[in-house]
Amino acid sequence: MAFKRKFNGIYRKIKLMLYRSMFKRIKDTDESLTSSEFFCLECIYLMDKPTISQFAEFLDISSPNATYKIKSLIKKGLITKERSSKDGREFLLVPTQKFFDFYEKKDEENSINIMKKSMSKSESKKMDKILNILTEKN
Repeated sequence: MAFKRKFNGIYRKIKLMLYRSMFKRIKDTDESLTSSEFFCLECIYLMDKPTISQFAEFLDISSPNATYKIKSLIKKGLITKERSSKDGREFLLVPTQKFFDFYEKKDEENSINIMKKSMSKSESKKMDKILNILTEKN
């Protein structure tokens, strides 16, 4: 039970770091980007070039609603639609360089850097092993 509680604590901290970072980036940008748009960008990025229908299905929203959100992000230059090489009828949602420039704005002293600086080499190796286990694809 202690493992589950600690793991959930880490998960909550990671989510809070994401949300703080998200709102900081929204506030710091020259673009008028809503939290909903940022969330959509985050999903598109993490889904790794989804189709429009995959994006809509993942968020459980209608195709017209997804299309509306996508058009807004395209207009702001944060994503593009690229024709799928597998199926020419489908388009993939692809983040642009403008997105990556925006996305990679980070605080110099973020929680990951602070944690890394506080670990010994052996602790860092153990953490790397744990992260590898957690991120393995089965």
